[in-house]
Amino acid sequence: MIVVTGGAGFIGSALVWRLNQHGFDDILIADRLGHGGKWLNINKRTFRRVLHKDVLLPWLEGGADGERIEAVFHLGASSSTTETDVDYLVDNNLNYSVRLWRYCAEHRVPFIYASSAATYGAGEQGFHDILTAVPRLRPLNPYGFSKQKFDHWAMHQHVAPPLWAGLKFFNVYGPQEYHKGGQSSVIFQVLPQVQQSGAIKLFKSYRPDYADGGQLRDFVYVKDCVDVMLHFYTQAKHVQSGLYNIGSGQARSFADVARGVFAAMEIDPPVIEYIDMPESIRGQYQYFTEANLQRLREKGGYQAPMTALEAGIHDYIRGYLLAEDRYL
Repeated sequence: MIVVTGGAGFIGSALVWRLNQHGFDDILIADRLGHGGKWLNINKRTFRRVLHKDVLLPWLEGGADGERIEAVFHLGASSSTTETDVDYLVDNNLNYSVRLWRYCAEHRVPFIYASSAATYGAGEQGFHDILTAVPRLRPLNPYGFSKQKFDHWAMHQHVAPPLWAGLKFFNVYGPQEYHKGGQSSVIFQVLPQVQQSGAIKLFKSYRPDYADGGQLRDFVYVKDCVDVMLHFYTQAKHVQSGLYNIGSGQARSFADVARGVFAAMEIDPPVIEYIDMPESIRGQYQYFTEANLQRLREKGGYQAPMTALEAGIHDYIRGYLLAEDRYL
């Protein structure tokens, strides 16, 4: 059985989709489905059962009903970059992960978990996914802090799962993110603007070295993310444990994203308006991120090319957001 925490969430449900495509359906999804439409992310998927995330750890530690656990993909977490309850983040993102790690170490189960590019902070130390860089990183928000502290804890463990991989996801976009509200990708958020007004609003820059709309991020398509995870699972014996950047490897501007959205909708010329950034997030704003993929290629053995931004936006919009059925 494969365990996927956050399996009804954005990246988690996309992973279940990809696992199903490759014939894996003995899957346990651990999540909180709540009262919204999150369940729709797994409505078309094949899996064995769903457990509430608060039930998973006692179930595993109590013997897992005799099930043999083949791998744990730990993608469940509070992913809000604006969350201010640090005690909650530490308990949910750090301490929960510690208990899962210890279970996987004891039972010799590969453990692949979601870290985040938010751990890199403003990027003063670069974007190098090597363990020796972890202590020097200074995240800009409590979410990044909670993820960085688990990475730091993991690197000091002498008893570890047979494979462990902390995946530092950069700016992930794509189908299945519809429940994320203000934490969804800019592509998902600006599409209704184009449909309603014919224009896209982006934040102004507050640094003289970046033009308005010229802020740079590494945008990575969710299908690439799940392909990497499938590779790690199927090639676990050939993957070196540690941290791995998961991005496109190329920083692109928000203006590029806006132009890609207009192109996917066959609207020309693009109309972009620049608005003030809320003061509450100006001090936590990343102006540049770019995944260094050398370790993923050399130590992770993943060689497939990443989807180009324009191609990913086109597939997302034409294949899902404008389709009758937008779910994987």
